[in-house]
Amino acid sequence: MAKSKESVDIEIRRGSLLENGDNEEPKKDEEEGWGNKTQFILACIGLAVGLGNVWRFPYLLQKNGGGAFLIPYFLMLLIEGLPMMYVEMAIGQYFRGGSIVSWEKIHPSLKGVGICCVAISSFLCVYYVMVIAWTLNYLWVSLRPVPPYAGCEYTEDVCCTYDKTLFYWYTVVLQASPSIDDGGDGVAWHLVIFLILAWIVTYLCVFQGVKSTGKAAYFAATFPYVCLLILLIRGVTLPGADIGLKALFSPKWERLGDPRVWIAAATQTFFSLSLGFGALVAFASFMPYKNNVTHDAILVALVNSFTSVLAGLCIYSILGFRSKMTGVDIDKVEAGTGLTFIAITEAVSQMAGTPFFAFVFFFMIFNLGISSQFGTLAGLMTPLYNDLKLFGTARKELCVALLAVVFLLVGLMFTPGNGQYIFTLFDNYPVTMPLLVVGVTEIIATGWIFGIENFDKAIQDMTGAPCPRYFKICIKYISPAVMVFLLAWLLIYSMINVDTYAAFVNCNPDDALMPNTTMKFTEEKKLPQWARVMGGFMILICVLPVAVYGVWKHMTLEEIKQAIYGRRVYEIGECPKNSGNGGDVKVNYAVHDDGNNHYDSAQ
Repeated sequence: MAKSKESVDIEIRRGSLLENGDNEEPKKDEEEGWGNKTQFILACIGLAVGLGNVWRFPYLLQKNGGGAFLIPYFLMLLIEGLPMMYVEMAIGQYFRGGSIVSWEKIHPSLKGVGICCVAISSFLCVYYVMVIAWTLNYLWVSLRPVPPYAGCEYTEDVCCTYDKTLFYWYTVVLQASPSIDDGGDGVAWHLVIFLILAWIVTYLCVFQGVKSTGKAAYFAATFPYVCLLILLIRGVTLPGADIGLKALFSPKWERLGDPRVWIAAATQTFFSLSLGFGALVAFASFMPYKNNVTHDAILVALVNSFTSVLAGLCIYSILGFRSKMTGVDIDKVEAGTGLTFIAITEAVSQMAGTPFFAFVFFFMIFNLGISSQFGTLAGLMTPLYNDLKLFGTARKELCVALLAVVFLLVGLMFTPGNGQYIFTLFDNYPVTMPLLVVGVTEIIATGWIFGIENFDKAIQDMTGAPCPRYFKICIKYISPAVMVFLLAWLLIYSMINVDTYAAFVNCNPDDALMPNTTMKFTEEKKLPQWARVMGGFMILICVLPVAVYGVWKHMTLEEIKQAIYGRRVYEIGECPKNSGNGGDVKVNYAVHDDGNNHYDSAQ
């Protein structure tokens, strides 16, 4: 093959990207892989279907036009979410590596994208498990005949009977301080215990790599649907359920003219599918090369969206019951912990058979959280263990244990009185803008640097059918435009808005005799300078590798011209397991290897 002067010859040995003359790296363990395709699909569903489907989507649906919001939501799923999921799964399956190796094989300048995915996933693993710890706390107390959040027996001090569940959440579970600068009474030891338990469960689901992850997915990814069904049947039969469902689905067509509704739909689509973390790339890398990745991506994306709508029916039928019983306006609910640990908890506490339905609800939340947590950790271990060889030849079980202990120690910062406020920093900074940076880079790298023509050939080589035209148009043109717009909007929004947090300020004892009084338990406070610097530093840690490798291993002018005009050439096809030269091949830019004997030579 004739090469331009600027072209770079890269020698690939057994799937590892090595520049001319480098020593061969150890081969990926051939025995590691999914037990069957069902495990892979369930693990991807467990990763994608998480807490956001339960505590964010229903809230966005009700706040942004009810049934009308489904139009921008499903449109964004088609032109943004589904193409991105397709890209990540296909790239992982094709290049047979984690996020670092896979993107580096497209071009060395893209190695920073994989490192960015590792950084984002690390931050997520550190703080996301805290939600599981909170949930374990509620699971434990829900076993009592009368859960403590249903009354005021847990305290000898004044209890805010106006909103007992909110008061319990802040004063007993979080032991919240009135400011992010105030650590309160120090570490809440009950949270430390539950945090340790959460990490033990996570470790048991991950310690053998995808083997244990696949087995854990059978239960963790399916049981939440049993819980959802139980709660849905109970919810729609409660008095006032019609109030909630009407508030949820009554279309407000005029809201479609508000650009914020479309932005909310686009961001929810991107974040709810767990895109940009690198876990989907890692999971797909363990699938057989000859696997129909097109069907897999469509199935997982549709199941995720179906779950969001199902959760909306369940949550808002229960919130309608709460509104009828307490007189609290159904609009007075917030997404996130406010919905899960306050509003829904209050509604469940007023049902007949409270302990049972409370346990079912929190066990569902636990399974949704743990499946996303161990999925992210498993996806993180692949680039750390296989791509970077960070742990050398140490056993994977010990490496996972070491990582879990480190993350546990860092996560202790969420257990003092100001822990939830620091939790919010992690939730708002390293997993928002950096994820969009990864998304923009990945979709442009696939459609333009790797090239949609090469991507099409790779899909055809893996599946036996060409990439659907719809995907090709979205990947090359529509999805990059949507992603760039979202990133620009987030940058502008961040610059013009002052970062605040909701600080707990307790309640007035006199309100105990005024059940219908409009009152606030929290007040918005500006983040102190150190918190904003901390948030900015976390963003910098994530996105800096993209910039560093983009400059250090930058594309030459000739390569840029090739990308623009679609003339970059990649060898498409598998590397044979046993070839005359020991499996070594010399290609321009990229190759892949799954270690099997079904070789289709590129012509």
